[in-house]
Amino acid sequence: MITSVGNKKIKDIQKLKENKNIKKYCRYLVEGKHLVEEALEARVVEEIVISESFDDYNIVDSFTGDLIKVTDSVMKSISDTITTQGIIAVCRIDKKELDINNYSKVLILDKVQDPGNLGTIIRTADAFNFDCIILGKGTTSLYGQKVIRSTQGSNFHLDCFDNIDLVELIDKMSNFNIFATSLKADKYIEQLDNITGKVAVVFGNEGAGVSEEILSKVNNLLKIAMPGRAESLNVSIAAGIVMHYISTNLK
Repeated sequence: MITSVGNKKIKDIQKLKENKNIKKYCRYLVEGKHLVEEALEARVVEEIVISESFDDYNIVDSFTGDLIKVTDSVMKSISDTITTQGIIAVCRIDKKELDINNYSKVLILDKVQDPGNLGTIIRTADAFNFDCIILGKGTTSLYGQKVIRSTQGSNFHLDCFDNIDLVELIDKMSNFNIFATSLKADKYIEQLDNITGKVAVVFGNEGAGVSEEILSKVNNLLKIAMPGRAESLNVSIAAGIVMHYISTNLK
């Protein structure tokens, strides 16, 4: 059992709480019973850290990698939550090439900054059976702790690609119907009908929305009817409304 926060293994794991080290080592942390189970099912777990008071060994019974036991105080130094569940997994980031033609329902994110928004959007995309998430350059990291917690494991259910040049990508998507929300749109989403074929939906930065350069390449600009007094919707809420409508009306 590791009893000191000064232990080299613990210091190496703590490094993975920072985005720069996640990129450097292509490793990230997943915390909590449910998320560790999801990561194990996705076969990306390399090490598991459990605290001395952890007692749900069914989760790790079949794990063949390194199982590291630490004191509760050491676990608290690694944990990113106030009340830890006593289990953290070190997961690898598998490199994969993006071939957009392998997918039929794609979500594209342009400079979404808030980790909670990003995680919620990914979880919602999973719920509505999207099969690919594209994070454009300038979007917050997919592998931050708050993002991972907000996805509730949905990041393991579909293919995610980050740091993508969206203008270059969209130029290759001529066989997709591409949708984006914009206040400049002349059509409300409720007016859409006969949605067919491959679809992609673009959502933008919380303050600025989708960039003008990308909007100019999108063939379906939409807006959401808001009869109340609010000027705008949170991007994760707007994403949920649009993805639900497109998913349920796609022929």
